[in-house]
Amino acid sequence: MIINNFLFYFYKSNFICKFLYAFLFFYFLSLSYAFSQHTNLPMGKSFYNLVDKEIHHGDNHTAFKPLIKSTMDLNLDSLLSPIVLFKRNIFKKNIFNRDWLIITGEGYKIKASPLFNFSLGYESEEEKNTFVNTRGFSIHGDIGSKVSFHTSFVENQAIFPNYIDSLISSPTQGRVVPGQGMGRVYYDKGFDYAKSSGYVGVKATENILLQFGHGKHFIGNGYRSLLLSDNSFNYPFLRIQTSFGDFQYSNLYAELQDLKNYLSADNNYDYMGYAKKYMSTHYLSYNINEKLNIGLFESIIWKTNHALGATGFDVNYLNPIIFFRPVEFSINSPDNAILGLNCKYKTSTNSYAYGQLVFDEFTINELKSDNGYWANKYGYQIGFKAFDLLDVPNLTFNVERNLVRPYTYSHWNSSNYGHYNEELAHPLGANFAENILLIKYRKDRLTLEFKYLDIISGADYLNDTISYGSNIYADYNDRNSDYGIEMFNGNKTNIHYAKINFGYILNPSTNFKIDFSIVKRTLSYDISVYKTMFYSVSLKSDLFNHYYDF
Repeated sequence: MIINNFLFYFYKSNFICKFLYAFLFFYFLSLSYAFSQHTNLPMGKSFYNLVDKEIHHGDNHTAFKPLIKSTMDLNLDSLLSPIVLFKRNIFKKNIFNRDWLIITGEGYKIKASPLFNFSLGYESEEEKNTFVNTRGFSIHGDIGSKVSFHTSFVENQAIFPNYIDSLISSPTQGRVVPGQGMGRVYYDKGFDYAKSSGYVGVKATENILLQFGHGKHFIGNGYRSLLLSDNSFNYPFLRIQTSFGDFQYSNLYAELQDLKNYLSADNNYDYMGYAKKYMSTHYLSYNINEKLNIGLFESIIWKTNHALGATGFDVNYLNPIIFFRPVEFSINSPDNAILGLNCKYKTSTNSYAYGQLVFDEFTINELKSDNGYWANKYGYQIGFKAFDLLDVPNLTFNVERNLVRPYTYSHWNSSNYGHYNEELAHPLGANFAENILLIKYRKDRLTLEFKYLDIISGADYLNDTISYGSNIYADYNDRNSDYGIEMFNGNKTNIHYAKINFGYILNPSTNFKIDFSIVKRTLSYDISVYKTMFYSVSLKSDLFNHYYDF
């Protein structure tokens, strides 16, 4: 029966899936019985803070996330248990120090834990009660020495503060909860939504790791990424990671959805539902020496039906080492290519500077003339991070500046740099400048975090069909001018966002914690000012990043 099912799905699948199914099938037949550890580190920044300092020591390649445990030179078990509770009570020791369920047998090891987020809050300006009710599970394990897997699911109901509500309910967002999928209206006040993720990781050779699954990724060493971030919803992907010497080379192939381009059965039965588009990404990381790392990035987005006869994955973009720009030109394609640079320099044992450059389109002559040409689309990031600041253990300091020119990531068709009505890079899209200050402190299981953001952006005007370069989903052909496009073109908007968080980690393995948060946000443009302050207390598994700081 298993063989028959495998052959059926193999026959029905497209080219890339045929390759993967065949590879995995024969790999499962040849497993040895030592454990692997090819699962990922969670990308949650709160979780990441527990291991961040140690990860950035040594020769680890740290930019392409999630990081794969077997590629990291560190002992995770010791890092995730700053203090062991209830040493004499086996039951309590398991609940508060490790995964709740561990099953070990000949050739396999499986771990499972529930996931929760029970949060109650109050928005003072609006006199509004808020809450989040999340239930789910996480399962991960190893099969032999070459295969690891992970799956998780969460189901949610939530009532958010008004500024988040307004975003979700806006026509441009289409009821998509930031980073968490499309929601249904919940009692006319909130949203009901769910999210699942999972992958299978295979060690193909000593130097090559494969992952096939449904999730998201992040490229960079800062709080934000201008290349690829975990801001958007999950997507199906194939990740190939190759290590050789001081190099690490990553390939990422993904299928994205365009919620703004719904294809009905009246058009074509094969395209019924939301239109698909694809992404191919290359990232080459090189440790030049003990202090300096440079990463080269390129990514291309293309529609499945941009030309006659184009009905699926374009094999021109399947090549793992080719440069995309010449390919795009050679096939007369309207696809959207993004180029970038990522770098990190260790200024001391416990600090480093980092930065990014992103290029969508630009013309050298127009750039030199400094005339505000609209197609000079680029952005930059610069930041600094220090651990054990002022010789205080576990005191982390982080400053960062991000700036992106108008119309960057946008396109004339749905091949923009977005997925599921959300940005694949920075949540603000383009046409903005942002300054970030982060201070974090941990003492055993106690945590204290402070975050402050100062943002200036150029938003589109309400009921105006002209794009001023902020919304990446707007057609850049609807711009107001070809020249004289300056930063914050459009409705200049200022945002100040401050958050303070107190927490206590109940279980470090899932970052299960109780915390209290205070957020103050001010948005102003023209003569209008909107202020809000809200409070929340939560009992939650803090493994995922939710970007509400906009």
